[in-house]
Amino acid sequence: MIEDLPFDPPIAVAVGAGFKRDIASLAEMQNFLKEWPPAEDTRLQKIAIKACEAARAGHVTIEQTRRAFMAFAKAAGIVWTGVDPVTTLRRA
Repeated sequence: MIEDLPFDPPIAVAVGAGFKRDIASLAEMQNFLKEWPPAEDTRLQKIAIKACEAARAGHVTIEQTRRAFMAFAKAAGIVWTGVDPVTTLRRA
């Protein structure tokens, strides 16, 4: 059983108003998914959590886990685009 698995490059997600969080390991990914607001639980979040657990057990690759996490992040609208929404709103 794998305790943690770092990966590179990290996955950048948007948290809060224009803040970025880099997810750079399996443990960080799993913690982020479990911290996701319960009111916003989704099917894709549950799939990504199961993928993390399967990766820890050595049943799936970290790349498969990353894909599951990215599907969740895209559906949740939190994939980091590099655009600061606060700056963008100020220009508008």
